[in-house]
Amino acid sequence: MKSLRKATLFITVCLLLLFSCSPYPKEVEKALALSGNNKQELIKVLEHYKDSDNIKFEAACFLIGNMPYHKSRVNYTLSDRYFSYFKKTDSICIANPSVIPNDSIKQVLSKQFHLIVPLTEKANSIPDNQIIAANFLIENIEQAFYEWRHSPLLKSISFEEFKEYILPYRVADEAIVDNKRILKSIIYSQLSSKGMDDIRTVIDNFKKYVRLQKDLNKYITTKHHIGPFDLFMPSFKMDCKNLSIRTCHFFRACGIPVACEFTPQWPDKDSKHYWCVSPDSNGILQPYTPPYNNLREDWPMDLKYAGKVYQKTFAAMKDTPYFLRNKDEIIPVPFDVPTIKDVTDRYHSCTELALSINTPTNNNIAYLAFFNTSGEFIPVGWGKINKRKGVAVFQKVPINILFFPCYIEDDGNITPFHNPVILQQDSISKVIVCNETKCDTSQKLSMHLLRKYPCKRHLRSYRENFINTCLLGSDNWNGPYDTLLIIKSVPEPYLQEYRFENHKKYRFYRLQGNGRPLDIAELEFLNEDANMHTSSLPTSLPIFTIEEKNKKNNHKFKKIEGTPKENGSQYMNLFDGKPDTYARWGFFGMEFKPSVQLSSIRLLPRNSMNTIEPDNHYQLLYYNNHQWMEFKNICPEYHFLVIDSIPSNTIYWLRNLDKGKEELPFFYKDGKQIFINEYM
Repeated sequence: MKSLRKATLFITVCLLLLFSCSPYPKEVEKALALSGNNKQELIKVLEHYKDSDNIKFEAACFLIGNMPYHKSRVNYTLSDRYFSYFKKTDSICIANPSVIPNDSIKQVLSKQFHLIVPLTEKANSIPDNQIIAANFLIENIEQAFYEWRHSPLLKSISFEEFKEYILPYRVADEAIVDNKRILKSIIYSQLSSKGMDDIRTVIDNFKKYVRLQKDLNKYITTKHHIGPFDLFMPSFKMDCKNLSIRTCHFFRACGIPVACEFTPQWPDKDSKHYWCVSPDSNGILQPYTPPYNNLREDWPMDLKYAGKVYQKTFAAMKDTPYFLRNKDEIIPVPFDVPTIKDVTDRYHSCTELALSINTPTNNNIAYLAFFNTSGEFIPVGWGKINKRKGVAVFQKVPINILFFPCYIEDDGNITPFHNPVILQQDSISKVIVCNETKCDTSQKLSMHLLRKYPCKRHLRSYRENFINTCLLGSDNWNGPYDTLLIIKSVPEPYLQEYRFENHKKYRFYRLQGNGRPLDIAELEFLNEDANMHTSSLPTSLPIFTIEEKNKKNNHKFKKIEGTPKENGSQYMNLFDGKPDTYARWGFFGMEFKPSVQLSSIRLLPRNSMNTIEPDNHYQLLYYNNHQWMEFKNICPEYHFLVIDSIPSNTIYWLRNLDKGKEELPFFYKDGKQIFINEYM
């Protein structure tokens, strides 16, 4: 045993002497030691800059020292035929954009694209320091420094910012299929057509160009990734991670400072999201989702509602679970890599949170989790466990968001260790307090429930477009029209009726928007007398209380059948009797032969069908002792549920057992449902 300790001490001293005498920083030496047969390639880069350019040498050290933490998930090589194809589409976009609406050209291009032999992806587990060649790294560094010294958008960024926003050759785990020189040759002329002094103008050019390319490639269907050209493929339009990463590659190659940020899960839906950030004219990082938005364009409707937010970094962050964990501790995705940085405080008011943890665990890390609709907990933030004090301390915890404190068991299960918590700020004192939901089974309450999921923000904004929408009547489709009704307020997200005074018969009735598109799921034209027209029973209006039963649906209206006017490609969705389909257009109309006198319309705005539906089976649960407890199953006759004697002071979860998956826990206060995202 004594000889083993001596041998260990001798090896340690030798390593210390080796590193202390090394011409390279410690992290670089570690990377070299792990680089295998690629070591000489990395040394070529270091020696290329060591005595000739100190700052480029530091940049080379930064890249090489962090390379062991990076690798591509898959590898593939792009055929030259892809570059030739997109050079052709580029020339069409720039030289003759007027032909883009021509479907025959798009069909021809689609056939040409599909003649290219699809590339083959191969799984990869080799870190960058073992495979990246010297020439690639040197060219990457040279191109990055050229942009730093020449791009108007990089005049004021520091070397530390440069190392993250311009220098890196990768963003996450994407395949490296191009270099900065090639990327710049593909898109720089389009981005810089109006100069490179204003980043908003540059991003607008990017949005326009990508839109043209997507339109031109409309009929191409592919599941094979093609590197930077994924941005031009309609089939990848919802792949926010891939699109953000590829945007970063293009922008960095063209001297546009950018980083990729993400939220592991939204507080109110089962999905993550990735986007980009770039500094505005004042040097303040602003978020946007490429290639569809400019700086802060999607902030009001989306990004401001992100929960915990992280930036993808090239440098390894020493305060991540990757380094803080115990030896055998399981780390969940996306916290199992060291190249992320918590930037939540740029999105929310945040504070530190310390919670007692009495669970016997050897873990060093605890988590704050969100709920998903499968009843699972999704970790979105981490904290350090102080075993001596019995607390878990979390940094940058946003206010007004409900979290479930959890830890990961040895078998990988995510287990709560504390009641759900929400930080809230007093409106007067501004003091932030931690409120926990601790179920009180001794106190009971009654509920009147109308929904299982809150109204969606984007659908609410669509309903606002109905303000000043008019119902018009005429004997000629082209007018002139009489105004029969003006909608003065935002309609609710369910079927409603609009009555109006009308003493004339019209052949054409037209619902005309105020210049903005109308999103409508169902539209019915009603009258008491069918006047020899084909008619049927109208769709029943929703009933939200017993008192409403005899008020809403006892009127002897008939739905008058007519011929829908062809407006937009999906206009028939308004008349198909299916509330989960919709049409979007500036106006919609119906023709009646012979003319008919109408006195009412029933209109269902586009919605997500998350209200209570009659004859569906529901299950209500409440949260107690770190688990969901079933309280009652019920099948309502109308569009509401009445629940009596359920435990108070906790959160509740209403599930539709027949259909749909969008469900969110809620509080019940002052006779109302308050969904957990509505504190934001």
